[in-house]
Amino acid sequence: MLSDDALLGEASVATGWLSLLGSDDDRARGHHADGSGEAGIQEDRLIDFENVASAVGRLSAMFAGDGAALRLTAVDENLGTVELALALDDVDCADCVLPPEQLLDVVNGALRRDVPGLRDLRLHDPRALALAINMTVSSKSSLSTPPVDPKNTLTVVDPTGDIDPGNSDPGPDAGPLAGRRVGFRVDVLWPAWDWTVEEWTRELAGAGAVVTSWRRAQGLKGAEGERKQAEYDAFVSEADIVISGLGNCGSCTSWSVKDGLAGLNRGLPSIVAVTAHFETLARTLAAEQGRSGLRLIVLPFSLHTRSEQEVRAHACALFPRLLENLGATVS
Repeated sequence: MLSDDALLGEASVATGWLSLLGSDDDRARGHHADGSGEAGIQEDRLIDFENVASAVGRLSAMFAGDGAALRLTAVDENLGTVELALALDDVDCADCVLPPEQLLDVVNGALRRDVPGLRDLRLHDPRALALAINMTVSSKSSLSTPPVDPKNTLTVVDPTGDIDPGNSDPGPDAGPLAGRRVGFRVDVLWPAWDWTVEEWTRELAGAGAVVTSWRRAQGLKGAEGERKQAEYDAFVSEADIVISGLGNCGSCTSWSVKDGLAGLNRGLPSIVAVTAHFETLARTLAAEQGRSGLRLIVLPFSLHTRSEQEVRAHACALFPRLLENLGATVS
């Protein structure tokens, strides 16, 4: 394990931590420089290196749409510990990647499901000094992990407990659209989503629905954030159907899912629009929040690079799928 000085000294760049840990498989598996470590105690392994590497690879793919990647920097199979680093080398917008604490929650939840025996997870994120999950373990097990600043530490109790699969119910079908109030949650980021919503609004109004929209400026904090959230809650309370989007980066996918779940948790037919690169992340986020059945409508990832004419044409072509995924019918 790294000393505190070494860890904090390289906290600003993921590649620095990787070079300190080394990149060969022996080091990653828990071998020491003198060759001791793994040999002769395979029967005591809590986790398997190949299983961890495969799980991390699947996780990393979820963040590729933002240009981010997860790198496996160390595994101790016998202690059940894993260290990861978030690489932002190819990221144009670091704020578009899931925020550090939420990223940690997503990674922790996924690895707990996919890696039985995981006892301790450490994630190095260059946007915030090393965050750690110090999982509570039995008194028979002692983990030699370096201390971390408490304000950057999250604790998960009983990592070996059963994992709640959550609610796979997608919620009620929308049914006949005539006379229904459809609420679009839009954002301030993606003009292509505005164009898509305009086309779908025209189609929905033609089917007899009453359509309104509300615009989210994500990330607001304090009194302004509370005011806007109350405003959105009131918007949802007046809707019969909620359509939230657009998930076209890690952070905006998180917010789109959150706002879509606000409708679903009220018992409303709800759906979240995401682009293809962020579909898996959206499903993971919904599952992490206990609603794995959240409905999605998937748009092309390159939507935001296309002309307005192309985007509008695609929205019209995709409208029947929106109805199908919502369980909506047109009289």
